[in-house]
Amino acid sequence: MQLRWQIAADGWIVLALFGMVTIILGAIHAPLGTFALGLMIWMTYILRVPARLAPANSASIVAPADGQIIAIATVPFPGAQFPGDVTNSEAMMATRITIKTGFADAHLQVVPQDGRIEENFLIPGLFLDCGDVDAMRTDNERREIVIETTTGDCLVIVQYGGRFARQLVCEVGTGKFVNRGTALGMIRMAGVTDIYLPTALDLSVAVGQSTLGGETILATTSGMTPASQMV
Repeated sequence: MQLRWQIAADGWIVLALFGMVTIILGAIHAPLGTFALGLMIWMTYILRVPARLAPANSASIVAPADGQIIAIATVPFPGAQFPGDVTNSEAMMATRITIKTGFADAHLQVVPQDGRIEENFLIPGLFLDCGDVDAMRTDNERREIVIETTTGDCLVIVQYGGRFARQLVCEVGTGKFVNRGTALGMIRMAGVTDIYLPTALDLSVAVGQSTLGGETILATTSGMTPASQMV
């Protein structure tokens, strides 16, 4: 069986730079070059586009990232984000699922549900260790991505920087329609991701559970607005 990996678009620049370092180290000292080659093979593995089996139910909201769920909480949406003109307190609350991506997990992040990118912006900050998640959320650099689904739900994905997570990547522009399971970006390297869902949705996951981006079902959309009514 032939092993072939497709590298994620956001991973090529990292591999190219590391490839040059590997060649230089190999020319200087063969053992160092061999070690660097081993690291490059590992990076090829985590920066790949993993093969995933999407849920048959198109209303399912899937995990945006590989990793482990380390916390689930009911909190306000970041910046009180929610679709339409709804202003009641229940609509402004969200279920926050926190996923920690390890160094052995695939780093590609995917769109959790069909919809439109409403916001995508980077908030500069520090790159402290992600062990203290509360401090990470207030002090560390982060990228917030807001998606309004075709059913009218609001989803917010927040990527966080950390000691090793120095690049928060999502080049999908605002206003663009995106499909569930397609590439959204990545955190280079490892890192923590929050996804905020409406509290009305029934969760399908629990703390401690492992997730596969594009495959693990987090919840199911509420079906507030049909796709034909999206502007």
